[in-house]
Amino acid sequence: MIGGIYMKEWLGWQKGDWGAYFGLLANNLTNYFTMAGLLIFTVGFPAEFVYTRIAPNNVGLCFANKVNRGNIGIVGASGTGSQELSVRIQEFGGGISQLIGTGGRDLSEEVGGIMMMDGIQALEADEETDVIVLISKPPAKKVAEKILKFAGEISKPVVVFFLGEVENTETVPGIYFAKRSKEAAIQAVVLAGIDEETLNKRALNLPLIEEIKGKLKPEQQYIRGLFCGGTLCDEAMFAAMEYFDNVYSNIHPDQNRQLKNNNVSQEHTFIDFGSDEFTSGKPHPMIDPSTRIDRFLQEAKDPEVGVIILDFVLGYGAHPDPVGVMLPAIEEAKSFAEEEGRHLEILGYVLGTELDEQNLTEQIKKLEDVGVTISSSSQNTGLLARGFVQKEVTK
Repeated sequence: MIGGIYMKEWLGWQKGDWGAYFGLLANNLTNYFTMAGLLIFTVGFPAEFVYTRIAPNNVGLCFANKVNRGNIGIVGASGTGSQELSVRIQEFGGGISQLIGTGGRDLSEEVGGIMMMDGIQALEADEETDVIVLISKPPAKKVAEKILKFAGEISKPVVVFFLGEVENTETVPGIYFAKRSKEAAIQAVVLAGIDEETLNKRALNLPLIEEIKGKLKPEQQYIRGLFCGGTLCDEAMFAAMEYFDNVYSNIHPDQNRQLKNNNVSQEHTFIDFGSDEFTSGKPHPMIDPSTRIDRFLQEAKDPEVGVIILDFVLGYGAHPDPVGVMLPAIEEAKSFAEEEGRHLEILGYVLGTELDEQNLTEQIKKLEDVGVTISSSSQNTGLLARGFVQKEVTK
């Protein structure tokens, strides 16, 4: 019986305790598989236990995008973050050798980064991998330090992108730090042999920011981010936190900035609809994006909202037409705001490649046809939204 020392407690949990018990079970499973010399891609609580991403040997299990093969390997304690990196790497002309998902809580103090270290070892031994990229949701400090020490001892260059980490000023031979996802992808492809001068980095569109700012009324000062992808939510939220001190979320790392009621927004609010409280007994929003429609219409009626962010994730396991599900609500919200004499800025980001079955170009066109502004990357999404409502624009 795998994880047997916790099984009795797990089966006998009381209402409200399931998260703790499942965490113990997941941790025990991780240790069991590690001792057996195997990888387990389910370190997390129920949502991630089911939906962890992995694309070994060019086979996507659950959520993953279809990308070209190459010489860059990814170990990700972050689902849509790993997808974002693989998509940006492909956009810049690179390819993926292996993408190993560990579960979003692998770098927590409880788990200790066990699977990320195993993943690093696997990619170090993989002859098709020349560059390794590590990504994680906000990690425990001691665990992050342990991972960096471990990564610094291997022979291959390692790009590190840990969300929420202060920019690292230390020089560690063989390790390259990135503050944002696109920066990490650029570093990876350059290390993999692609000339940086040939890259279309899609710089932030400053004229667009000024144009949108001019359409908003003075009272339209807040961002509302409604995300299917947790890491996409994280990256946009951290971009806002660099400028604003009144940012709230159901996944905010500061408990004082976590929403008191996840159904009621406060000032700048970023919601991860894939978080446990929204997926208990329901499909993940990347499978059924309709779960955020009511919240979107609610936010659209708030006269203090300047911009609403919507992400749409394509690829294996995702909804066959994620944009199509939202279109009626977007049109309704735009019409409602127009009747009230205000501009409602909707910023959309579609995460995917032209190889994905949902057809990236068609999904983007559907959004553009109803007046949605399109961001070219997760990194730019947060920076654009911030720019639309901040008084002074910074890069």
